[in-house]
Amino acid sequence: MTAAAQADPAMWKVADEDSEILLFGSVHVLREDTQWRTDALEAAIAAADEVYYETPMTAEAQAASQQIIPQYGLNPPGQTLSSMLTEEQNAQLARVAAQFGFPAQNLEPLRPWLAGVSIAMLGVQQAGYNPMAGVEMTLAAVTEDERERYFETFEDQFGFFAGLSPEVELHFLTSSLDQIENDPDMLDRMVAAWAAGDIESLNTIFHDGMLEAGPEVYDVLLVQRNQHWVDEIQTMLDGSGNTLIVVGAGHLVGPDGVPALLEAEGISVERVQ
Repeated sequence: MTAAAQADPAMWKVADEDSEILLFGSVHVLREDTQWRTDALEAAIAAADEVYYETPMTAEAQAASQQIIPQYGLNPPGQTLSSMLTEEQNAQLARVAAQFGFPAQNLEPLRPWLAGVSIAMLGVQQAGYNPMAGVEMTLAAVTEDERERYFETFEDQFGFFAGLSPEVELHFLTSSLDQIENDPDMLDRMVAAWAAGDIESLNTIFHDGMLEAGPEVYDVLLVQRNQHWVDEIQTMLDGSGNTLIVVGAGHLVGPDGVPALLEAEGISVERVQ
């Protein structure tokens, strides 16, 4: 199953007398032939005084992020990834890595969370998805640096993973391996739901996947971040101007999504695409 080439993703509006904030749900990786830049989104890009992303999108910030990965993603000297896994888990890791033509021993220096992210990205790329074709990288090419803002730093994002308890971090890795082996089409289904603007299906697919990784992962990577963004959006409404917010689509759907949390604060949210 593959996503439709022409996409019509969901977008929401929050406004008061002197502010308009549009929230567009992104997918960080896409196939290069997916067309998702609708007239409504183009108008929002053109009108925005500020464009918010999850993290800085400048080339300099992206490059700098690679320099801090060792601080958050590498094991202490003398500790290997395989030493933290059972024999069965090591066998699964080797099996999945081999599926992508990648030697499992190359993952030995990595903490479980980074190994999980890395192996998942191998699967994404093998399935034909490209981070450079994702929403953020595409839009960053047309939103001038001086208009760009961000909710989190790369250190924040790496810290979310690195701050997980050791048991949860291991479960994050093993659940990633399970998903690759047992549900290899999950990303296709999720992108198809996003492309169709089907927020109910997107909510189910995305949040079921997050919950498979455990309630701590769900709370840290989704709920807490969403609430922080809601607080920032409320501050934006106290100001004025037009703002476009581009964050992962999973953050905008379901009862813990940003629109639902805004409505719980008494703020009217209108779906406009």
